[in-house]
Amino acid sequence: MIIQSLCRYYDILAEDERAKIARFGYGPVDVSFALVISDDGEISYIVDLRSDNKKPRPRTEVVPLHMGRSGTQPPAYFLCDKAKYFFGVEKKKKGAISAADDNQEVIILEKGEKEDLLITKHSRDCFEDFKRLHRKILEDVDDPCVKRFLKFLDRWKPESFLDNTKLLEYKDEILNDSNLVIGCGGIYLHENDAVRAAWEKHLSQGIEKKQTSAQCLVSGRSASVARLHNKVVGVAGTHSSGAPLVAFNDDSFCSYGKKQGLNAPVSELAMFKYTTALNYLLARPEYHMRIADTTVVFWAETSGTACEDLALLFFDPREEADEDSEAESSGPARIQDWKRIELISDILDKVRRGQKVHTEDIGADPEANFYILGLSPNNARLAVRFWHVDTFGNFIARAARHHLDMEIVRGDYDPRYVSMYRLLRETVAPSSDSKAASPLLGGLVMRSILNGGPYPVQMYSAILNRAKVDQPINSIRAGFIKAYLLRLARAGLTNLREDMISVSLNEENQNVPYRLGRLFAVLEKVQADTNREMQSTITSKYFSSASTTPAVVFPVLLKLAQHHIAKSDWGFKTVQAIEETLEGVDEFPAYLSLEEQGMFMLGYYHQRKALYTKKEGKEDLQVRDHE
Repeated sequence: MIIQSLCRYYDILAEDERAKIARFGYGPVDVSFALVISDDGEISYIVDLRSDNKKPRPRTEVVPLHMGRSGTQPPAYFLCDKAKYFFGVEKKKKGAISAADDNQEVIILEKGEKEDLLITKHSRDCFEDFKRLHRKILEDVDDPCVKRFLKFLDRWKPESFLDNTKLLEYKDEILNDSNLVIGCGGIYLHENDAVRAAWEKHLSQGIEKKQTSAQCLVSGRSASVARLHNKVVGVAGTHSSGAPLVAFNDDSFCSYGKKQGLNAPVSELAMFKYTTALNYLLARPEYHMRIADTTVVFWAETSGTACEDLALLFFDPREEADEDSEAESSGPARIQDWKRIELISDILDKVRRGQKVHTEDIGADPEANFYILGLSPNNARLAVRFWHVDTFGNFIARAARHHLDMEIVRGDYDPRYVSMYRLLRETVAPSSDSKAASPLLGGLVMRSILNGGPYPVQMYSAILNRAKVDQPINSIRAGFIKAYLLRLARAGLTNLREDMISVSLNEENQNVPYRLGRLFAVLEKVQADTNREMQSTITSKYFSSASTTPAVVFPVLLKLAQHHIAKSDWGFKTVQAIEETLEGVDEFPAYLSLEEQGMFMLGYYHQRKALYTKKEGKEDLQVRDHE
């Protein structure tokens, strides 16, 4: 299903001229330099293709496909490869040469402080393989640029690397795993029509020779099966060269004596399509984002990026700068356009009223198929964390429901909509060296949002634990506690009713844990009003135990409060507030369950906001609670 969907999306991209996706036999590769060859087969000059930023980055070029290579003698790539294959030299750390290498006449071209420039048997073999491959493919091509390049390969001696003044200029950058291409006649050699024809002929002959035809699991037709699948580049936590989505790198994965790709037969064409489409999505920030250790890729079966832009806006709505904005660099640029934030508000209003979202509301077809794929690294392969298929309209409705459930009274500087990154970060201790949330939580929360079901109890427990330690509770944690309890009540999995879980303070709510939370906020304010310079407060000492064992803590707190009330000029007001809050509470419970602890914290947060919020703000929120 995943591979089939990616293949269909490749076909959509192939028909879209703006997408410029690679056709069969080609693929995007990061290239740093182009070598321009003269008529006599010498390097006339080198073109630096990298960006001119402070930290130069390679340019992405569509070149003959890199199939992926492994083993002690990996094959060379056609017309785009690294220095080891182009020149037969390589850099190695000092002391990295083994005794076996010593016996094979290693030539040291240059000694460095940490690395040496060497010619080894391995680097010579790489160069010879590179030369043999190009001789085989290009020998019959009658083109002046091809003849220049073949002349270069015939004349080149690895020992002369440091004698070339052109190479010396970029020596360190070229030897630092940079990919090189050939320039000739104002274009790259891999763009030459005659060369492309020769490459495609070689590719088709190679596929035919494999003679491993089977029924393709994607197309259903008999075709040559891909033995190895191309690597997918861009999943967080994987090697920079990528990792395959389908691989059988252990005998225990194989069945019926079949090897590698034959265990799950996918044709060469289907394999190329799905890997190319996935690499295309991962190379563009509008199609993916990161949640904990999972890279989430999403796409709609439409041309253009209207659906993906809106999906990203719901996943990662950022409306203001914060101190951790740099930590969110894996996401898109910060949203400055307030109209897009207002777009979320408009959609939420529609969903709140139970109205259907139309094309004119979101600027995209709500009936388009929409796919979300969560990938993470797993033992040199990719693991699928989750996979969701639905219409785009349903996805928007469920994402909007998540934001509506999270809605809670907030301060002036609190975010209106919370991104997944910030939500998961609330489970991490501020003093922790690692700011990464548990890898499991991201996938669990994401599934709940996409399915519209209850949130995971693991996330709820983590938020409660952090709220007990990091007082006072903030709007994000309170919002999630409210959303968790709301969905639990909606699913009928608790005795709580939906009307007991509100956006702002509900003075009519008779739930005992909720009232005890409110009482704690009142007692906290009494203490703060009496003595503002106290270093140890009832919150720092008693909040955690009050939210779990009220019968032990509240008698002590009420006794302490009498001292503060006696000192206050407005003590009678405090007594009145305590009496009103405790109305209906006959006794303090000995123990609060997890759901009751959430209600306690919700009552505490609501009451605290009410005590420090202007009256007009309160009235607005109360109106929203009754909508």
